[in-house]
Amino acid sequence: MSFSFGERVKKKEKIEILAPAGSQEQLVAAVRSGADAVYLGAGGLNARRNAENFSGYSRLREAVEYCHASGVDVHLTANILVRDDEWPQAEELVGQVCDLGVDAVIVQDAGLARYIRSAAPELVMHASTQMSLHTPGGAVAAAEMGFQRAVLSRELSGKEIADIVAVSPIETEVFIHGALCMCLSGQCLFSAVLGGRSGNRGLCAQPCRLPFRVTGDKSGFDGCMSLKDMSHIEHIPALEQMGVASVKIEGRMKRPEYVAAAVTACRMMRDEGEVPPDLAQKLMAVFSRSGFTDGYFTGKRGRGMFGTRTKEDVVSASSALLGSLHPLYKNEFQRLPLQMKLTATDENSPAALEVTDCEGHSARVTGEKPQPAQKAPFSNDYAGKILGKTGGTPFFLETMTAEVGEGLTLPSSALSAMKRVALERLDSLRRAPEPIAFDCGREECRPSRRREFGNGKPSLRVVFRSSAQVPDEMEGVSMVYLPLETDSEILCDTAERLRTQKIIPAVEAPRGLFGAEKQIETYVMQAKQHGVEDIMIHNAGLIPVMKKHGMKIHGGFGLNVFNSRSLDEYARMGISDSELSLELMLGQIAALASAQPRGMIIRGRIPMMITRNCPAALSPKGCTGFSVKTRENEKKCSVTDRTGRELPVLCRMGCSEIFNPVMMSVVGNVAGKTCDELSLDWVTLSFTTESREECADIISACLHGTPLRESGITSGLYLKGVQ
Repeated sequence: MSFSFGERVKKKEKIEILAPAGSQEQLVAAVRSGADAVYLGAGGLNARRNAENFSGYSRLREAVEYCHASGVDVHLTANILVRDDEWPQAEELVGQVCDLGVDAVIVQDAGLARYIRSAAPELVMHASTQMSLHTPGGAVAAAEMGFQRAVLSRELSGKEIADIVAVSPIETEVFIHGALCMCLSGQCLFSAVLGGRSGNRGLCAQPCRLPFRVTGDKSGFDGCMSLKDMSHIEHIPALEQMGVASVKIEGRMKRPEYVAAAVTACRMMRDEGEVPPDLAQKLMAVFSRSGFTDGYFTGKRGRGMFGTRTKEDVVSASSALLGSLHPLYKNEFQRLPLQMKLTATDENSPAALEVTDCEGHSARVTGEKPQPAQKAPFSNDYAGKILGKTGGTPFFLETMTAEVGEGLTLPSSALSAMKRVALERLDSLRRAPEPIAFDCGREECRPSRRREFGNGKPSLRVVFRSSAQVPDEMEGVSMVYLPLETDSEILCDTAERLRTQKIIPAVEAPRGLFGAEKQIETYVMQAKQHGVEDIMIHNAGLIPVMKKHGMKIHGGFGLNVFNSRSLDEYARMGISDSELSLELMLGQIAALASAQPRGMIIRGRIPMMITRNCPAALSPKGCTGFSVKTRENEKKCSVTDRTGRELPVLCRMGCSEIFNPVMMSVVGNVAGKTCDELSLDWVTLSFTTESREECADIISACLHGTPLRESGITSGLYLKGVQ
């Protein structure tokens, strides 16, 4: 006699809900409220170093085991820039990740990606949003680097996301809820410059949340560098329809109640198509900055996206409110379907129960011998009622088959005992790690050896913000960069004038590329028509585009080249030479081991931020930032801090860059030193707000070794470094 209980439900592939887990309490809240995956950090190599994290092998192992037992994937964050001296730490972390069978590792550093690809090719890598991926070319470049998923920039519109997903050779992930940085992730130097706490190294102090106002704006609003938190939860169905693989909740520094509320809201929108108004209101009350915004997704950027954390926002997260959210994660979330097979055919042999989960793990236990039925015969409903009670576990009974001898039965206590032991064994099987092969001894895991640079002086390159800044005479400069979007006739005339001085004319692509790939290609073809074939890029997404057009690619500071392996990796991808990160110290630069050509900026305003939401949007006059097309509005747009200092704001192709009010210069620190002493091939002067005459004087002084007579300058981070 046999019975079947339930029907095998075909699992529907749904968009993944990825939740933050900055602490054990957050981890439990995320898992129990229904997250499909969590992301967490271990040790110092993650972008939330101030979170509790899961430092130490035993804590990390317990977290991974708990998640895997519950059917939740673990994405480990290793998403900071790695110094060469930190490589033993990185190697140890990658080894632990492989040993524990972590499902994916999130990476920002190109050198770390190169290392993982060589030492652990089977380890799944996700390209961090810190890589500033926001174009179709960015997804292609990430795939070439060995990533299986690209975490896209928060600033993208729904249409731009769809355009990327349509051509991406790898999975895509988008942020769905949580804090919005003013700056494009991976491009912010604000915290590093002001206090040595680098956002690219996981220690952002959030200085942008301090009082700032648009210069001259008398509205009284002091939050022109602070955006509201994002909430795109209502757009989850659209994202799923596009083919986005995962939606990510930001918030590893927030409370577990916030995590539970956000996960539940995302899950309900995905599974049921709506979020109850009461839950939506509680989610806003537990944490927000003057409410939420979906301005980036809808393309409605501007005044409505700005907001600060007010007193009302703080007090709304009352004890009563937090307590009302506890039931969301009081019990285990039952996400793992089970197949059960009960065999009790002979009263002289023990009954057996076999349980199999949806991933193929199987456990078999034996129990009591079946007994002759005294009253009601054994039935499907009777067995299902007992075996289907799986509360307190992540399992639920989906299908049951029973083979029971005629006239035999089993007491409920025997069925319950077999079920309990079987589920415990299944839990143990699920916790057992599935190690990933790891071999750090391979030759390709090491950077190329440092070459001898020679005793000559580094050559001089110059970057101009506008063609109007270019002096007539610059003989002795090796290369000059103009903005890629410079007027065609002006570019042609300037390039010819440079060639007569034996200077290589080149162009510089913008750092912000949102929706502009086709426009960029048009400008590239224009440059080639005028014989300009050298281009500096700040985003890996332009590598495939520039290679297609046969341009000689020079890497800019926006690529965040921070270590020897990153130099090697970008060279492998087709970059001829690289400008080093502005966060490296001079001694760290000199110690780089790679043989690849490199240079550094020795004078210029430090670009503190690049944003797609110009702070001048808060001004009644709107954005009046200096454009490369004209110099009429130069210096008219700036942001004023609480000390009265003005930070220039310069706009370019839909993005605004906010610069340090103090000029950076280490000209005196590198003057007279050889290429070998500096471990550099060239040095760069970067001009932003300077006049043509100022540019000419500074270039001449550098070419002739004349001291620059500048007061009130800073050495930036080259001498003090970052944490």
